[in-house]
Amino acid sequence: MRIDEILAFNERFVEQTHLPTIGHAPRKQMALVTCMDCRLVQMFEQTLGLERGDVLELRTAGATISEEEREDGANDLIRSLAGGIYLLGVREVAVIGHTQCGLAHANSTALIASMQALGVDPQKLIEQEELGDIQGLLRWLGAFNDVHVNVREVVNVIRRSPYLPRIPVSEIGWSQRWKHYIYYELTHSE
Repeated sequence: MRIDEILAFNERFVEQTHLPTIGHAPRKQMALVTCMDCRLVQMFEQTLGLERGDVLELRTAGATISEEEREDGANDLIRSLAGGIYLLGVREVAVIGHTQCGLAHANSTALIASMQALGVDPQKLIEQEELGDIQGLLRWLGAFNDVHVNVREVVNVIRRSPYLPRIPVSEIGWSQRWKHYIYYELTHSE
C-alpha cells in the first residue's frame, strides 16, 4: 500500500467510522518498548489482552538503543519514556524483544549492498561519522547477537537513567510462534 492508498483509505475510514474518545494518558499507566518489526503490528497487543489506549507503545529497530546512545543517557528512548512518565502518568515500563529480529545477527554484506543499491556510500558514512569500520556502522544501527542480552541491556539503561524515576521495569520475550516464553520482573534495587 502506497501513501496515496493509505490516504484514500483514511478518508473513507474517517467518514464511515465513529471512534470513541480516548484520553492521551495510557489507562494501564504502562509503557511498552518494542521492536518496529511489521510482524508485531496488532500482534502482541492481542496476545497481551491490550486495547487501544491501554499502554504507551514506543517502537525502535530491535527494541534497542545503539551502543553510543547507551553511553549518552539523553537518547530518544529515554526522552520518550520521560515524557510518558512525567506528562502521561506512566508508572511501569516493559521492554519486549522477539526472536527472528532483523537486527539480531545483522549481515554486514547485505547492509552494504542495500546501502549501495540505494545510492548511499557506506564507507563515506563510516568515515564521516567516525564509525571506524563496518562493525561500527552495525553498532550505530543497533545490531546485536542475542535478543535476551539486548533486552536485558535496554532494561538496565532505562533503570540507570538519571532522567527517570525509580519505577518497575520488566523484560518480556517472544518466540517466533508469538507465545510468551520468558518474563522477569526487574525493579530498582535501591
